[in-house]
Amino acid sequence: MEWSPFFSMVDESRPPRGGQDPSGTERGDKVRVRSDARAHGGTRGVVREVAGDTLLVEAAGDGLLIRVPATHVTNFSLAARRAWEVMPKRTGRPPLREQRKRMASFRLDVEVQEMLDRAVEKGLISNKSEAVNRWLRERLEALLGRDDPEATAGDGGAHTP
Repeated sequence: MEWSPFFSMVDESRPPRGGQDPSGTERGDKVRVRSDARAHGGTRGVVREVAGDTLLVEAAGDGLLIRVPATHVTNFSLAARRAWEVMPKRTGRPPLREQRKRMASFRLDVEVQEMLDRAVEKGLISNKSEAVNRWLRERLEALLGRDDPEATAGDGGAHTP
């Protein structure tokens, strides 16, 4: 493995764009040297040593050792660790206002699928999922009867007759 005198090639007077707080960087983290670091910009590698605000990164592929300020790398492993700790279920999205849905798989006849597609294209139904849900609900309520308390369980009775 070669040694790269990277400090002399980095313009440390210029602060890096954007930013990830580098505290929490660990040995073994997968990183990318930012393009604003000039030399070796865009190089991906693995952190081999953390010494204060400086990292020793082993470049992927050629094994070149690069010494770089921690503020000049994007740390993919650190980002993943932080996301795992917070583990948001719906990051950046507003809470659902409509009833919950569950994924289901059905095998439809090709002709039925084509008819659904044509109905959407002609604007007769807004989308296949809503139409199939509505039609199934209507038939199941007819079979089970509207007086069956479990027929509308889970939707609070919020359905279109």
